[in-house]
Amino acid sequence: MIISKKHNLHTLSTPIMLGVMASCKYIIKKPADCLLAELFHFYLLLKKGNKVSTKDLSQKIHNCEFLAFCYLENRLVGISAIKRPAKSYIEEVHRKAGVWRNIEEYIFEVGYSFTEDDVRRLGISGTLKQMLQEKIIHHHGMVFSTTAVQTSQRFLKSQGFVACGNPYQGKYDDNIIYFEKRI
Repeated sequence: MIISKKHNLHTLSTPIMLGVMASCKYIIKKPADCLLAELFHFYLLLKKGNKVSTKDLSQKIHNCEFLAFCYLENRLVGISAIKRPAKSYIEEVHRKAGVWRNIEEYIFEVGYSFTEDDVRRLGISGTLKQMLQEKIIHHHGMVFSTTAVQTSQRFLKSQGFVACGNPYQGKYDDNIIYFEKRI
């Protein structure tokens, strides 16, 4: 299934921003519905962000519930995903954050988000994540996300996610905050 959406332009102030966002095309797909080239470009952009291990990354991308893409004039400039994390990963994240919960309730993670430097702070990542959340509203359980990026933290709070536990040191970031929300 492909979903496209135009960005909410009234929140942008400059003509340059308006022009950039008016040209953005947002697409949400299940990995099985993606072309090989789309999966490859998602992988490359995620790798460029240098925030995830490349070990088994292709397999992890294929295991996602949904992938989100933002194209600007046919150039992939932003990505995000609804991940289906392994129980062992959920346990590890909970341990690091000092959160003790029944992991059976956790069904999804919002992650694999990256936006190219030249189009950051225009709302691309937030738009992708909002669209992804709309795709999972019929599920019941817990969704979590971890981030050290302050703009992402503000976005998660604005979407009803609650920060839990303690900040922790990750392999690629300091001060990672764990957020969760019931859907």
